[in-house]
Amino acid sequence: MDVKENWTDSDFDELGWHDCRLYGIVLPDENFTLAFDLDYIFKWEKVLNGFNFWISPCDLVFRDISGLKVDIDYKDSMLMFVSELKRTNSRLSPNGKLMLWDYCVECDNGQITFSSSGFTQKIRLQPVLSETQDLNNRCQRPIVSNIGLNNKINSKDGG
Repeated sequence: MDVKENWTDSDFDELGWHDCRLYGIVLPDENFTLAFDLDYIFKWEKVLNGFNFWISPCDLVFRDISGLKVDIDYKDSMLMFVSELKRTNSRLSPNGKLMLWDYCVECDNGQITFSSSGFTQKIRLQPVLSETQDLNNRCQRPIVSNIGLNNKINSKDGG
């Protein structure tokens, strides 16, 4: 299965993040970007005893972030899967130069809400077929590679 490498907010209606595993979050800085390191499920394939999944590791980067609120509870689980990514309330920015949306990343153990002018989702590798809903091999790749972070993050623990 081959897919295009870059997806944007104009593709929002074609995308769905249900059951995508979230590995990491890079909080906004002076660039006003918010980034997620995740395994994106492109296709669920019915098999005899359930499903197989076509999955790619991805960087999902939102730009022009404001109003960030993180409400995550790791008390009962150290894994995080996206239940749904919602986009509502389109409007012009106060200066009239940007179209803004309110986003809500609903996860199995909390939610992340913010406003943004849009996103880019970059595919790191073409989808591979998996019997599970994640690839679970983050220490082999840089985290959120397209915003300047590199393997130094992963090498702290020798991974």
